[in-house]
Amino acid sequence: MTFEDAQRGLLAQVRDRIRNGELTERGFARLIGISQPHVHNVLKGVRNLSPQVCDAILNFFHMSILDLVSLEELNAYLRRRIEERFPEVPILESPIGPGRPWPRGFSRQRRFLLPFASVAVPGELVMTNLVSDPQMLQTLSDYDIALLDTSPAQTSEVTPEGLYVVDRGEEAVLRHMRRGAHVYYIVSDASMSAPEAWERRELTGGFVKARVRWLGRARDRELPASQRGRFLYDVISS
Repeated sequence: MTFEDAQRGLLAQVRDRIRNGELTERGFARLIGISQPHVHNVLKGVRNLSPQVCDAILNFFHMSILDLVSLEELNAYLRRRIEERFPEVPILESPIGPGRPWPRGFSRQRRFLLPFASVAVPGELVMTNLVSDPQMLQTLSDYDIALLDTSPAQTSEVTPEGLYVVDRGEEAVLRHMRRGAHVYYIVSDASMSAPEAWERRELTGGFVKARVRWLGRARDRELPASQRGRFLYDVISS
């Protein structure tokens, strides 16, 4: 909406009230402090309203400039603002999880809104779909999408608090990690209380593909960002 659009909408409000008998030109002019000829010329389109007179009319009608905006225009504006604040992030071309290898590329048709406000998408962040993992029921619950941080800073130094994508060759799965004196231990929810069942990996190898930053549900895509899932860590402070 432009200022000219707003002025036309405001004048339409005045004309409607005069036409309905709620106001007269003379009474309206007196109430907002301008002459009747000036009001007449404005309503005929001969003269323009000054910003001060527009404000006086809005105050008289107990309106704000937003009352002159249609619901369709307001919704379109809000959608644009959301898209600007929450840009889309690329999504891996296929899901990961049991029996699913780490994808080679990204989907060309699909992208996903970033679940936090940002002026741009950091290059290391990617989204992925998840397949059900019986070994991770407690952590993953009914989450079926995840935001991954593939930056070297997050994949080279694992922490006990992190959740990671571990590449086993034939599959890429989400697991907890523990570091021993000479090895890494790969831990699932199911084996958390049974250290003897933890999978051992050498400290070198690059098998950690990403750290999970956020877990969510694809069906919640249209919900506000705060309701789409949960963050596992803050990428800015970690």
